[in-house]
Amino acid sequence: MPNLFDIYKTFEHGLPGVNSQLKYPLENQDDYLGRITFTPIEEKEINMLDVAPTFKDLGALVVTYGKLAADMGKDLLGVGEADDQDPANSDKRFKTAEQKKEARINKAIDLGTAKAREGFYGKVEPAPAFSERSVKLNTNKRISLYLPRAIQIQDAVSYDNQFQLGLIGGAIEAGLAGGAGVVGSAVGAIAGEAAGLGNTLLGRDGGMSKDAAGILSGKLAAMTPVVGEAAGGAVRSATRLTTNPNTRAIFKDVPIRNFSFSFQLIPTSQNEAIAIEEIIKTFRSELYPVSLRTAGINVGYKFPNRFMIKVKYNRKDIQGIRFLPVYMQSFNATYNSATGGMHSDGRFSAVDISMAFTETRAIAKQDIEAGY
Repeated sequence: MPNLFDIYKTFEHGLPGVNSQLKYPLENQDDYLGRITFTPIEEKEINMLDVAPTFKDLGALVVTYGKLAADMGKDLLGVGEADDQDPANSDKRFKTAEQKKEARINKAIDLGTAKAREGFYGKVEPAPAFSERSVKLNTNKRISLYLPRAIQIQDAVSYDNQFQLGLIGGAIEAGLAGGAGVVGSAVGAIAGEAAGLGNTLLGRDGGMSKDAAGILSGKLAAMTPVVGEAAGGAVRSATRLTTNPNTRAIFKDVPIRNFSFSFQLIPTSQNEAIAIEEIIKTFRSELYPVSLRTAGINVGYKFPNRFMIKVKYNRKDIQGIRFLPVYMQSFNATYNSATGGMHSDGRFSAVDISMAFTETRAIAKQDIEAGY
């Protein structure tokens, strides 16, 4: 019969299967002030019946703009009857049918432009940083482990460093830097190149230097049908001149951050062995999606829950190491990697676990400023 001390040691950290049991190590807590916790997020349920009005409104919008497009098409083709209720047709300022038609087209264009700006090009401002208050945590499944060594946080952005502006793109870039508009810069660049090619065709340099004339000659030769590439190469080889592709490094996007963690779990008591089993089961359970079924057929999946990962020392957040909500991508468990021994109750003497996570969105500057 076990004595009172044994009973106390078995239940001092709570009953098996409850939150207090989802931690490792259970013994000698004061030796592990650094902790990392993984808490599943209780995702907000969305009732598709509540979304239905959105699709209804979208359908009405499509019908409205479809009719608008049809009316514009009739006007442009000169078919169909004019709408007498349209102010553009009743306005006395318009003397002819052509003036009324033009007014209707301009009205439709103005309306479409206004809606486009309202829907897609409204006020642009920095998005707010992530707030942990926006998610609800399932603390009953929170897993607390010792802080592992070598936590790697890798930040990176992506650039396209082979983007070629060419002559016209380079001219537009220079025009914008000088305060000119996009359209004016583009028109000027195209007109200048067209004039240069025309002068080259006529055997004139048009005030160009010999080098500029040679470069344009190579471009012109490259446009020659059938032998364009070979002809252009021949001219470039003979003149030893070629077009500057104006290669630039252009910001592209922000990759989503990924993280991985590894732990060695060696139970020193039966209670700790039970805790390890519960930890592994919880991780594996939260990794997989829920399978959806109808009429006896598996038709889809409900997304797995996300996790909030927190890194603490002496119960306080460690500054500079914070994570946005993450999905678990993989979980691995290796049993008895260093020994073949088993405990008397049939449990393994050691388990090595590792898991990989990916954040649910790309991080931004405002998130860094907020401490992530």
